[in-house]
Amino acid sequence: MKNEDGRVLVPHFYDGIAPLSPTEKDALARAPVNDQMLMNSFWLGHTDGGGAHLLELINRPSLNINGFAAGQIGPRATNVIPPTATADLDLRLVAGIDWREQQQRVIDYIRSRGYLVVDGEPTRDILTQHAKVALVNHDEAGYKAVRTPMDLPIAREVIRAVESARGDVVLLPTMGGSVPLGAMERAAQTHTITVPIANYDDNQHAANENLRFQNLWNGVETMAALLEMQ
Repeated sequence: MKNEDGRVLVPHFYDGIAPLSPTEKDALARAPVNDQMLMNSFWLGHTDGGGAHLLELINRPSLNINGFAAGQIGPRATNVIPPTATADLDLRLVAGIDWREQQQRVIDYIRSRGYLVVDGEPTRDILTQHAKVALVNHDEAGYKAVRTPMDLPIAREVIRAVESARGDVVLLPTMGGSVPLGAMERAAQTHTITVPIANYDDNQHAANENLRFQNLWNGVETMAALLEMQ
């Protein structure tokens, strides 16, 4: 589903991306580029993106394989050919792309590769009459990505408040996680602004998730400044 540079091959996968505003482009241009430091920290010799740096890539949709399973390995390995393989796909969106359309694009691509796509456990007749069968369970609880304009009055107030506590701050129009802000905005009919305080190596959503003490103290000061906003 990707080429050697990591670009997703699914047709129209990048269609509909809401362009960044001049303010957002300026913020990205001023943000620090830490790609090499991150690669060294996580022992990476290669990353997707064809040379584009992380802050640029975060503003594009992505297709990730969160997990893949087939057969057994190591001490549990057996001399058999596994009849099935299972993959868990994660579609990261950006503003402007509809989550239902993105799911359908992936399903259509699987079908274009010669698979019969089914939405339930395939029967004996289906498996014997088709060379390739793919059971696709797609999430019915997805949501769109959102992006709050940096030049909104409330955004400028939040920036000033954080700067009063921390000095110069890094401004990013898009973050890699969803939280899910899109669902929150739809329910509350308002905008959201994220002020993260975690360290980059916090093992988020994994074993030994952590927060450095200095990030905690800095975060306390930051949140206090936000609470004092008028």
